[in-house]
Amino acid sequence: MFAVSLCYQAAVALIAAALLGNALLNFLLFRKPRAPVATGGDSALPFVSILVPARDEEPNIAACVESLLALNYPRFEVLALDDRSTDGTYALLCRLRDRDPRLRVLVGSELPEGWYGKPHACWQLAQAARGEYLLMTDADCVFAPDALLLALGAIRASRADVISLVPDLLCEGFWERLVIPLQYFIIFAFLPTVLIRGSRHPWFAGANGAFLFLRRQTYFALDGHRAVRQELAEDIKFAQHVKRAGRTLWYGDGSRAYHVRMYHGLADLWAGFTKNIFPAFSKNLPLLVGVLVTLLCVFVLPPFFALWGWAHGRAWTWLPAVTYAGLASLRLALTLRFRRDGPADALLLPLAWAVVIAIAINSVRRALSKQGTAWKGRVYVSP
Repeated sequence: MFAVSLCYQAAVALIAAALLGNALLNFLLFRKPRAPVATGGDSALPFVSILVPARDEEPNIAACVESLLALNYPRFEVLALDDRSTDGTYALLCRLRDRDPRLRVLVGSELPEGWYGKPHACWQLAQAARGEYLLMTDADCVFAPDALLLALGAIRASRADVISLVPDLLCEGFWERLVIPLQYFIIFAFLPTVLIRGSRHPWFAGANGAFLFLRRQTYFALDGHRAVRQELAEDIKFAQHVKRAGRTLWYGDGSRAYHVRMYHGLADLWAGFTKNIFPAFSKNLPLLVGVLVTLLCVFVLPPFFALWGWAHGRAWTWLPAVTYAGLASLRLALTLRFRRDGPADALLLPLAWAVVIAIAINSVRRALSKQGTAWKGRVYVSP
């Protein structure tokens, strides 16, 4: 029994060490973009179309559009598409358009068979865009004045076909602070970001649909969102599609470029992540089960094993204790870098991952049931 326990704890500790090593490398490589040096005046900068799909976004759309219209970039347009909202989104967009002609307001068509909502809205927006470059974002984002300059600097410096930036995540309340910053943790611990740019394999792809920046020509050469028209996690699937097409992708820290409060409270984040988790794994149930078991063993159980071993005088107690301490320290380091959750939240890392596991199970249950996955007043049932 002692040998089995020791081997188990050693295996978990080795996995944790690998994750911490990858995170250390990402602290060096996951960079913030720099704005390009202006040469040749405003006319040398490309014209950019900023695309904003909006469905029932009345509480958020004004702050988003106003921040976009305040960008310190000389040549751009903002296209906002009302995706058949049931609230006051369209009327609010029209009032904003009347104040600034750089805003164009589109009315989305009925959702066709075989399409999901956001991919269809993005596809319509791209077809109406006039810019050489496209910035695709979400209606709940708020942008810093130099966001477009940072995007242009990133795509020029990286020479990538597509760039995506991770936002500054605003979190209010206990559950938001506990769960939402795990997105930083996933990027730093699990994703070898050097391979996002250096490898063509779709396994090494990452993107955030709130900030996709690319040439319009590249977008249509890739068939745009029509290539991911039946995906709920369309940003991740589009990034994988970019890799499969032999194009290059750059993923970076956009915390200086824009911020977003993704979800408001536990019920909202539960519904949002339920929508995304299982589709992000291509609805591959064995793969997701393997990942969830690993998360349980590496993140949730070590402090309990440490306490149990200490209470019973087991010699291997130090292994799970060190595992827990190392992973909690990583969350604390990410807190200091992104300054979004409190330092005490790092100690609750096992609880945070337990919530994620529960949401993932619910994501599978909803996707495989006749209920389907509900989002923004629509229900998507898996074929």
